[in-house]
Amino acid sequence: MNCAVEIDTLQQGGGTSQEQAMALFDQLEPVPTAFMLGKWKGKGFNTQHRMDGLLEAYDWHGKVFESTESVHPLVFARGDGFVKLNPIWFPLKFAKTTKLSVSPFAKKAFKLATYFLFTKKPRARLRMTEYRGKTSATMVYDQQPINDVFRKIDDNTVMGVMDAKGMSQPFFFILERE
Repeated sequence: MNCAVEIDTLQQGGGTSQEQAMALFDQLEPVPTAFMLGKWKGKGFNTQHRMDGLLEAYDWHGKVFESTESVHPLVFARGDGFVKLNPIWFPLKFAKTTKLSVSPFAKKAFKLATYFLFTKKPRARLRMTEYRGKTSATMVYDQQPINDVFRKIDDNTVMGVMDAKGMSQPFFFILERE
């Protein structure tokens, strides 16, 4: 079974376990930093993580890799286009999908906040790092203890694992090249 089909199969019926997701991630090929350059559309990969669905609830669009030194890790859709946000404003230890966190009020407050919390400066960079025995492209956040490690699903799709200090389980997501 190819990885794209396996991913779709695992996500049907409410997602998969952390163990299954990690086993799939471990099967995937590493990618060089040059592979990641460009614009990528993001989507969640449900593993019953406390953040599953949270980014999507706020219209997360994806990531932009301008160069290895210039990466925008959080790009959100907004009525007037896209906005790049500084991850420093998002305390990861409190990030959790709840009825309140995805309520219409919370979404409207977030949209309003994007007019004040946006950034034009890149807030991450790309490096090759070793994770679970393979060296692959990794987005290293400038102001947060977070690394997003990428592995290749196909020529236009990668699986990402957010490895954050203090987070008991990694957060999985998919990026598709635009």
